[in-house]
Amino acid sequence: MEVVPGMAPQMAWPVGAALAECPVWIPQARLLAWVDILGPSYNFLDPATGINRAIPVHAKIGSAAPRGAGEAILALEDGLWLFRLGRPLEPLPSPDMTNVHFNDGKRDPAGRFWVGTRATDGSPGGGTLYRVDQERRVTPMDTGFDVPNGMGWSPDGRSFYLVDTVPRLLYRYDFDLAGGVISNRTILHRFEDTAGKPDGLTVGSDGYIWCAMWDGSGIARLAPDGTQVGWLPTPCQRPTSCTFGGGDLSTLFVTTAAHGLDPADPRFREGGSILAFRIDRVT
Repeated sequence: MEVVPGMAPQMAWPVGAALAECPVWIPQARLLAWVDILGPSYNFLDPATGINRAIPVHAKIGSAAPRGAGEAILALEDGLWLFRLGRPLEPLPSPDMTNVHFNDGKRDPAGRFWVGTRATDGSPGGGTLYRVDQERRVTPMDTGFDVPNGMGWSPDGRSFYLVDTVPRLLYRYDFDLAGGVISNRTILHRFEDTAGKPDGLTVGSDGYIWCAMWDGSGIARLAPDGTQVGWLPTPCQRPTSCTFGGGDLSTLFVTTAAHGLDPADPRFREGGSILAFRIDRVT
């Protein structure tokens, strides 16, 4: 499948995000959960009505791992917290957060939360990838990243993908789904000839990887072997992440950022909105 140049989003919801990230489709509730890092807030968008519910949090939020619409683990600047709808946040066991803060994260197919940290001062190699298991134990799984970012798993559960944004790399690991263990890190793709920097990603049911390109005004589509095979332009300079959702899981929801951009710049366009593309309409 080749992405058609100039394909317009089916919908764009002007949610006014400064830095939207970490979209997760909640099928039971038919809601899109997402975070505004700088809001800071944890959000639920109802695509049917266009209504977005923003829940303010007390510190910058890097990512969230929903378990349905009523519960989630939130990765905030000061550690991990348990969110339960209608209740105060509860602190969870967290790694040492001295001079680091959480960035992107995602639940694996078994329900474990994988989340990365990065050095607050931007020091290279200061990031760590953690696994938070069902019992909420926090285990470091790999180290030495600049900005650990987008994550995803192959449909067969045998591969784990992780972006490191600053060196513009996409890594692949062997993944043991039963044990939650990663091994044999290799570089799957170098984004040397692609506009922007790799940010959040998702993996489709066909195993192809969709990676949002910060400052690249689009989303790169990669085959499972790492070859870039397509490009989805976005009507904004800074797409941040994406996920499949909707009733038939054929809608690609894309989060975007407005932070740091001039609204008068023509590249701004839908910055800070949530976009939706019908991928089954792409030929």
